[in-house]
Amino acid sequence: MHVAFSKRPDGGSLALIDRDDGVRLRLRSYERTGDVPHDAVHLVGERALGITEGLWGSIAAGALFESIEVVAGKQRHDRRQRSDAVRRANADGLRLAETVVGVLQQSVDRDGPATTAALDAAWGITATGSSPFTTARVAIAVQELRALRDRWRLLGPEETIPYTWPRPRRERRR
Repeated sequence: MHVAFSKRPDGGSLALIDRDDGVRLRLRSYERTGDVPHDAVHLVGERALGITEGLWGSIAAGALFESIEVVAGKQRHDRRQRSDAVRRANADGLRLAETVVGVLQQSVDRDGPATTAALDAAWGITATGSSPFTTARVAIAVQELRALRDRWRLLGPEETIPYTWPRPRRERRR
């Protein structure tokens, strides 16, 4: 799935999404503050930390949200039922992603170990034990978020920042 983030004139962000099924979506962010768009933090953080059932994995699987508009492509006949089913199946992953993104948005200027400790503390809200995120993976996420922040600050009105969301792995039949 291809995603291109751009700035809105009011300071928010838009994401133009080309799903693998040929449907094009537009995701309008709600936030207008912060150094990095919230939805972009989701993409970078979820991808770097391997959260496959968060916001972006859900969108790739067919979930629709209030902030998403379908702008092109032929949708499935059962798109509403599919969206509801994906959102139910990914409910835990979506909650986890929101928790992780909250930590990552505050951690752009922290190092990997400090962010890992913050993620472990936040993890305790939803589960027991340490979070499954290694310091190495967290450091990658923080590094990518810093690069995104630097690009976002310089982004012109007609420019975009492109990303790719990986295709889900197909389960092997036995």
